[in-house]
Amino acid sequence: MRIAPWLLAALCVAPVVRAQGVIEWSSEKRLTKDDFKGRVPAAARNTALSSLNVDASWECKGDALVATARATFDPGRSWWRSAQGNIWEGTERTSGVNRTHVDARRSALQRDQQLLEHEQLHFDLTEMAVRRIRTRLEALKDACAEPGGTEGLQDEIVQIDRELQDEQRLYDRESNYGTNAAAQDQWKQKIRKQLGQP
Repeated sequence: MRIAPWLLAALCVAPVVRAQGVIEWSSEKRLTKDDFKGRVPAAARNTALSSLNVDASWECKGDALVATARATFDPGRSWWRSAQGNIWEGTERTSGVNRTHVDARRSALQRDQQLLEHEQLHFDLTEMAVRRIRTRLEALKDACAEPGGTEGLQDEIVQIDRELQDEQRLYDRESNYGTNAAAQDQWKQKIRKQLGQP
């Protein structure tokens, strides 16, 4: 798993620019393998890559701060490849049910589900950072009425993004990229609690 981060922070009078075809984070929509539509690079060593973005923009309209922030997943820049190889490898094809094949297929499905959950939690971490940005933007809702009221806002958002990237790396390290089931579950519980999810 590797994350491709982009921080899109527009300055005061810049219009809101939204990428087309992205998936905005939602508590109802969970990522699926079909969401990973990008081409796998020939030299890729990872099983999957999620292109996760923090989109934040703001502008002053008179004395009012008009701001948005959202977490997005870019399907065209995200890719998934099967790490299992040939599911028939190491098995003998015989008539009837091939137990090794069934076990390999079940195991492959479990690995896919575990990796999908890992990628979703990266997306969830991105949403948590966006919520911190929204809180900051809300605190500045009257900033446009004061000279220089939004100065430093971009630096604050960049700092939140840096903290997000540090947290993403820590998550990968502690969960061993989703392969350590116990650590993955601890992160899952922590993130879902912070997002207010069951």
